[in-house]
Order: sequence, then C-alpha cells, then structure tokens
Amino acid sequence: MASGGWYGTKDEWARLESPLIEVDPILSEFAKEFGLEMRKNFKDWPERSFEWGVSIRRLIQLYLADEKLLTFNLWLCASQDRGTKRYWKQVSTVKGLPISEFKDSLATLLRDARKTLESWSETDLELATNL
Repeated sequence: MASGGWYGTKDEWARLESPLIEVDPILSEFAKEFGLEMRKNFKDWPERSFEWGVSIRRLIQLYLADEKLLTFNLWLCASQDRGTKRYWKQVSTVKGLPISEFKDSLATLLRDARKTLESWSETDLELATNL
C-alpha cells in the first residue's frame, strides 16, 4: 500500500479506482445493513474499508494489491492495544484477484468477514508489535 499518497495522473487514478467504484453499491448496502461507515481511499490509496469496535478494533478492507494487474485483497483484521503492546489477528479472504472474479460473491464475502471478525475474542489475538 502507498504510504505517502498518490503521485500519479488523474487518468491512472481513475483506472485504479474504477473496480471499486463498480462495487460501491454492494459495499454501501453492506454498510447500511450493519450500520457501518464506509471509508474510501485511506492514505490516498484505492480502497474501501469498514471499521468498528471499541475494546477490539475490527476492520474489513478491500484494497488494490497490484497496480499493473489491477488485483485486490479483502483483508480482515482485529486488533487491541494493551498498555504498550498491540495484539492482532488478521487474514486475507481474497488475495490478488481482479474484482470481476469475486464481484458476484462480494456481499456474501463481506457478511462472512463480519461474522468471522465478530467471532474473534481477546484470546484469539497475538502480539503484533510494541507501541
């Protein structure tokens, strides 16, 4: 993922984000169904994400994985800060695929991702890093 923002052309950005725009209605419906807010293009990178939770932060993120191949990952992450340590559990349920290959099952993938994240508890999280 980009860490310093987007530096390419508007046309290139449009190409990279277009698959996400195509599935925005599916993502918006998921957000509405579960009372979530959809974040777009965090850190100036083509992505859509949903975050919720207080004690345990739960995140579903659909993001551009490869600019040339125009492939995406669907990433799930639960994390919790405990003092000076961060604990987490994460998994990619879709890895390196064009959105066209999973668009028809995206609504189900999102619901399953939410169920998976909700099933993870503090005891499932492993040490990720020191803060």
